[in-house]
This record gives sequence, structure tokens and C-alpha cells, in this order.
Amino acid sequence: MKTLLAATGLTMMLATPAGAQVTASVGADYASGQYGTSQEVRSASSTATLRAKHKRVTVFAALPYVQVDAPGNVIAPGGPLGLPIFVDPTKPATRVKRSGLGDAVVGASVQVVPPRRHHLALALTGSAKLPTASASQGLGTGKADYSVVAEAAVPGKVTPFAAVGHSFVGQPDGYRLRDVTSARGGVALGIGKASEVSVSYNYASRVSDQAADRQEIGAEMDTALSQRLSLGVQGSAGVSKGAPDMGAGVRLGLRL
Repeated sequence: MKTLLAATGLTMMLATPAGAQVTASVGADYASGQYGTSQEVRSASSTATLRAKHKRVTVFAALPYVQVDAPGNVIAPGGPLGLPIFVDPTKPATRVKRSGLGDAVVGASVQVVPPRRHHLALALTGSAKLPTASASQGLGTGKADYSVVAEAAVPGKVTPFAAVGHSFVGQPDGYRLRDVTSARGGVALGIGKASEVSVSYNYASRVSDQAADRQEIGAEMDTALSQRLSLGVQGSAGVSKGAPDMGAGVRLGLRL
């Protein structure tokens, strides 16, 4: 069933109309911190993503491979909004290293108000986290999550941006999780004709009584290496108990 769900997302990507702009990317991310638990949690992931844009609509699908070094009762973060980790009280706290496929994400974004320089742009994104990760290994909950995010920006040399979202969290058997509300705000600065740097504040509410909310400060740089190749790097620092102490990532994109 999980394989079927992942294949459905990839089929959606392949069924894009003629003339669509298709981009493939690969990325690697690392994060570490206690996340409000009593032990260090380390996670690393590599993610393959396909994105297709046609006029105002963009569809996307992503599938990560994750590695986690953490207590066995810690469920790794994941999902469209980077769902905060939580503790499963039915599992032992013995430290365990685990790896495997993470949860796939598929979704679509609509540019409600197209971007124009010095004018407000609005976009709405809906996505689903598919339960392709192993729940028995603590790499996911084994349930699907659904999210909606509204984004606003005023494009220019200096671009302020903000977003607010809500995730409807699937409920694993035996315990109840809360839906997650998220928010993000920051500013991006264009450098030359090919690069952009941004700083942002990111928030996500706690997903259970055993977890704290997640607050981070992030920085990112994206640059076009050529007409078809792009590079992005990002880093983050946690400012709340429920966030990782630090995070870092790199992404390489190719326009097909």
C-alpha cells in the first residue's frame, strides 16, 4: 500500500502538461539536538524531489532516505512542515540507530496573485505526507498527514515574506497527536543577477504533550550556477526546547 501511494505521487509528476517547466533536485540535510528530550537526537536525510510548473500551478513530489540516531521511543521529525518530533510512551528509551525510507510528500501550489516587483504576491499550497516510512522503526507515524500553507511576499531587491500553515496530523493507534500550526517570516536580499540570501524565523506548535513547540532562526542562500543548474545551502539554530540545536543542508537542482 505504501509503495502504491508513493507511485501515485510520482505518476502525478509525470502527468504534467506539455510546456511545463520541470526541475529535479537532490538534497542532504543534518540536524542534532535534544528536542526537549533527555538525550541527543541526530538525524540525516537525503531527498530526491521532482517539481513541475505550468502557468500558475506547480506540482511536486519528494522522497527522502533518513538515518536517525536517537532513543527508541523518539519518533523522527518529518512531513510537509518538518513535523516536530514526539515521544512514544509505549516504546523503550534505549538508544537505537535506524535508517530507511522516510515519508514521501506530494502536493500542489497555486499562485493566486502572480509575483510583480513591489506588489503583493500570494500563493496557496496543499500537500500530503504519505506514510512510506517505517512506523515500527520510529521513522514515521504510519499515518498520512495533510497540510495547507498560505504565503505572501512583496518581490523586489529586498523581499519581505511571510507564511502561515496548518497540518492535519494522522492519529496512530494507541495515542493522540495534535494538529500543528506553523508560521514563517523573514526577508530575502538579491545579490547580483543570480543569487539570493534570506533569513527567517520559523515556528511550529507542539504535536503532543510530550513535546515542546519548535522555534528556529534560519539562513539560506540560493544561486544559479547556469541557466539549468542551481545550488542552495541553508543553516538553522534552535531557539526553543522543541527545536534542534542546529541544522544544515545543501541542495542541487537541475531544470530538465
